[in-house]
Amino acid sequence: MSRVKRKEDVFYGLFREYGEKLVLVGEVYQRIFHEYPSSRVLVPSMKEYENVCDEQARKIFMELSSSFITPFDREDISVLTKRLDDVVDYMEAGASRLDLFAIEEMRPEAIALADITVKAIHQVAEVLDRLPSFKKDHSVMELALAVDVTEDEGDAVYKNALADLFRGDVPTLEIMKWSRVYDRMELALNACEHACDIVQGVIMKNA
Repeated sequence: MSRVKRKEDVFYGLFREYGEKLVLVGEVYQRIFHEYPSSRVLVPSMKEYENVCDEQARKIFMELSSSFITPFDREDISVLTKRLDDVVDYMEAGASRLDLFAIEEMRPEAIALADITVKAIHQVAEVLDRLPSFKKDHSVMELALAVDVTEDEGDAVYKNALADLFRGDVPTLEIMKWSRVYDRMELALNACEHACDIVQGVIMKNA
């Protein structure tokens, strides 16, 4: 029994650490959009954070490959890790496009999307923090479902942002640039929802 408990603690601890790292990356991401263009100097740090989170994912996969006992389905552990990795990858991609496309002026919709994504990231981190008690703590499911609501909020902002691009007197090149930035920002938010979808599935399987 102690061996089972130890293995569960290892995976839960790694996921909790991943959540903490996501929050740190999210804060930098949010700052980049709020303070742009002066925050352009922070954009390269997103790649560094991405590498840190990649290493965290590798730790989980290495533990998975060497463990006979896991706290829940091995496939769910693998997919959850990949979805968490997606969150960081897409945030980095969205931020890096600001510099890549030589964007000079921030749009308010992008700031709103960044804020909503960080809200979702905090919710994901809380889900990961409470994951060890998912079998008896109903709030884990409630928190995971809350991310769906946050994603819906972000989806509305994303659609309005695209509509404003095409409705307004925006140069074609700017439309192309911002469409690609918004696309990556939306994918980052979607990845938060997808991660929590995995947790919802784990809870249902173990109900």
